[in-house]
Amino acid sequence: MSKRIDVNLTRQVLIAYDGSTEVYTFDCVSGDDVHPTPTGYFSIIRKRHPYTSHKYHVPMNYAMFFTKAGEAIHQGFAVGLLSYLKYFGIDSIGSHGCVRLSEDDASTLYQWAPLGTQVHVF
Repeated sequence: MSKRIDVNLTRQVLIAYDGSTEVYTFDCVSGDDVHPTPTGYFSIIRKRHPYTSHKYHVPMNYAMFFTKAGEAIHQGFAVGLLSYLKYFGIDSIGSHGCVRLSEDDASTLYQWAPLGTQVHVF
């Protein structure tokens, strides 16, 4: 079976699949109005834990980079609350283009997804 990750920006959820079987569903927080999360088909090209952003100097632990520009799926703070607010249309909050998960969810996904895992952001 092949692993893949879908990031639904409208619903603010990340769903991980093994073949056609849904393995995980996690709340997530995507980019804000100024720094939108890129949409399209990608793959995990680099993984780092622990990791700190060079540009913003904030923790991005369990980072799984899916673009060469530096967007990643990684650990963030207050994901449940921010995901809920973004779902209801408050787009001014969010990341600088990354996909944030709670620390537990980011750790789980980091262990589960190998390099090359397909990522579809829509």
